[in-house]
Amino acid sequence: MAELRSTVRWVLLGTGLCATAIELGMLGAADVSGALTYAGRISGVVFLAAAILEVSALFALVNLRRPDAARYSAALVLVGVLSSLLANLVLFFLQLDGWGYTHYLWFWVLLLPWSCWALWRLHRVGIWRLIPHAKGFAVGVALTGFLAVANFTHTQIYQPYTSPAMLSNSVEFGTATVTNRGVSLPVRIRTRNTGSVGVYVLGSLYQVTGRKDSFVSSPRKTREWLQDLNSRQRELMRYTDVRKEGYELLAQGSFVGRSVPAHVLEPDAEMVTEKVVQFPPGASYDVLGATANITYLRKDRAKLVDNYSRSGRSSWTKKYGCCSDAAPPRWVANEGVPTFRFRSRIMHSSAVLENTRAPHYVTLWWVLNEPASESQFGPDLVSMIGPEDAQKREPTPAELRRMKDRYGLAHAPSGTVQKSLAELLKKNP
Repeated sequence: MAELRSTVRWVLLGTGLCATAIELGMLGAADVSGALTYAGRISGVVFLAAAILEVSALFALVNLRRPDAARYSAALVLVGVLSSLLANLVLFFLQLDGWGYTHYLWFWVLLLPWSCWALWRLHRVGIWRLIPHAKGFAVGVALTGFLAVANFTHTQIYQPYTSPAMLSNSVEFGTATVTNRGVSLPVRIRTRNTGSVGVYVLGSLYQVTGRKDSFVSSPRKTREWLQDLNSRQRELMRYTDVRKEGYELLAQGSFVGRSVPAHVLEPDAEMVTEKVVQFPPGASYDVLGATANITYLRKDRAKLVDNYSRSGRSSWTKKYGCCSDAAPPRWVANEGVPTFRFRSRIMHSSAVLENTRAPHYVTLWWVLNEPASESQFGPDLVSMIGPEDAQKREPTPAELRRMKDRYGLAHAPSGTVQKSLAELLKKNP
């Protein structure tokens, strides 16, 4: 009976080493060829090396049961068990950091107690007596393990972005053309990737608004300025009452990409788009304004799932929502506001992160608001990244910062360009 129990213990030790080798080998092979960053591919090499170490420890475990066991078999087995403990401990903490469930969680949950049990069993059989220079060996292993865990955790979670992603947008009006039928006004939008990493342009939105004639003959008082401030205006005019007539939306739409919003913009790449806005010649506008905005995602932090090879369609799914099941949540738009939703599954930058975080989706809403009387801004782009049901509630400021830090999800607004209509028409008397 004692011999049977001993055999079962050795089989359990070997099974754990074999399972760890398979686990680390799969993660390493996936990251060596598929990680989006250089650091991720280096981590893949480290995981493959650790998998080879686990296989070596498995053979050393078989050799350790022989009377004439090799001198360093005991040390190799102990290193294999410690490597399993450290690797699964790091993976478990990464899983906790992502606050999501994956099926691979059971690997870390099962192998962590196995590693602790294996260390205890090796201690019971006197593994330290079989290791030459045991004290120096223990110090070296502890120091190496600490540095490896600290470096891996730093590069996967806390490593700062030394090469930030940055986009610049600019908008300018061209020369207006006036005919008996109307006014045609070109709008030029220039977009450039000024950073050092590529990005996915998830969505782009330009809008041109006309401020209706808002001149008043008598000077406005401080009381009226306070009313302007209460209505979220940030410009106080003595002889202009914007709330009197308000703004009118003349044009809106996308300006980057075609049918698929996820256009790739590499570093130093530039796009120039020209749009033509038309309105009647007798329109009572005194000022025209234009603005542009882009929502983008870093290419080295996530990858959009591409389904072209299977269905012939893009991974982006476009859905119009107003009063249907595709209606946006309340924090995105009020009920009844027309909205387009674009959505795609994303893959994380490495297999380690992909297997320690729940499936995530990037969602972009194009909200077709009309500008209010107190503000020229109407349409909007709203985006978020999270699990499938995360869009039901508005992200907190901390969650928004996490989206930017982890995935580089950000906006690049152009600012607002305003020109008086008289100035634009002066070029065409």
